[in-house]
Amino acid sequence: MRFWRTIRPLLSSTIVLTALTGFAGAQPRVETPPDWPCVQVFVPTLSAASIWAGPPIDDYLKTWTDNHDVASLATRAVSRSVPEEEATQALDSFAESLKDNREQTLTMLFAGIFDEANRTRGKAIDGIRRFSRAQQEQLRNMNATLGELDRVRAAQPQDTAKMKELTEQLGWQRRIIEERQRSLGALCEQPVIVERRLGTLARTIASHME
Repeated sequence: MRFWRTIRPLLSSTIVLTALTGFAGAQPRVETPPDWPCVQVFVPTLSAASIWAGPPIDDYLKTWTDNHDVASLATRAVSRSVPEEEATQALDSFAESLKDNREQTLTMLFAGIFDEANRTRGKAIDGIRRFSRAQQEQLRNMNATLGELDRVRAAQPQDTAKMKELTEQLGWQRRIIEERQRSLGALCEQPVIVERRLGTLARTIASHME
């Protein structure tokens, strides 16, 4: 039956869910967890050194929130609700307004942006992994339904009402999985979008430093 030729290959997609990896070749590599479904290499946190060639930011990572202007701009610049062009223009205006301690203030600003971006990206990664675990659970449920249907079909006499019920259950389980799987690509792009924006913001800040 066409239905079974469609269902059984779909069950094997658990292999796809656990074999694909994700993210940022310039970042330190770590072991890919089994619940990472993206083609990008899995990198749980970003390294500032791979993005920023300016002064060290370690100390500023602890203090940037104490500077109201820096904290406000860093949060705004990373926010997905703010267009990237608007964010870079805000950085330009801020940098041009600085008269004293330009390098220190801009380094602090990058530290805040980096910290916020890492946090935003981390939330996206956590969401992707939750999605993957839920998808794998859906596949296990469908596999269990298929096993039950096989047993009902093999039984004598056959329970046609139960067979129909299980076949319909498999149908909607398959539709749910397929619909969710279509959204995976967009989910996997979210950390990448944050990385790209962070790189743009870092270059914008660096352009105002000696």
